Amino acid sequence: MRTNFSSSVIPDDPQGRSGTQQQPHNLHPWVPALRFAAAGMTALVVVSSAHAQPAPPLIEEPVAIAPGFDAHMQVINIPPAGEGPLTTAGQRGHRHPASTYAYVAKGAVINRLGDEPEKRIETGQAWSETPNQPHYIVNASRTEPAQLIVVQIVKAGTKVLTEPMPLPTGAAK
Repeated sequence: MRTNFSSSVIPDDPQGRSGTQQQPHNLHPWVPALRFAAAGMTALVVVSSAHAQPAPPLIEEPVAIAPGFDAHMQVINIPPAGEGPLTTAGQRGHRHPASTYAYVAKGAVINRLGDEPEKRIETGQAWSETPNQPHYIVNASRTEPAQLIVVQIVKAGTKVLTEPMPLPTGAAK
């Protein structure tokens, strides 16, 4: 039996838009509600970089409305950039096998998804990543740390949540 989530499951925001987005035909009907649930948590997404320092997981548990999927929530601390670059250009990226939602709890980061332009994401702002989307991130400050809260929704039993990518050709090691 297939369940159809109507817009009444996901309330309208103040502008009258529902929290749903048109999804590719191969996604299950619960995906919009699952995304809304993850986004509705106080803190959101999992990111790591060569210098990011993950804390022990806050949550690792099955997703009740999506059997066969697990939720992982983690704090990621990114030290100040110091003399390092304030750009993702030439930096090693990573990807996640999960739908990933990140929330900047403290500081600011320079973030780039795939070939998109870099964006500065500051305290109180968030972004999402699709499974296996290349991701690049650096702290936007030379002196202040940044802190992210990351939620990932992944197939149950997945052990590796972050896969480093090779350095771009010609990048300094």
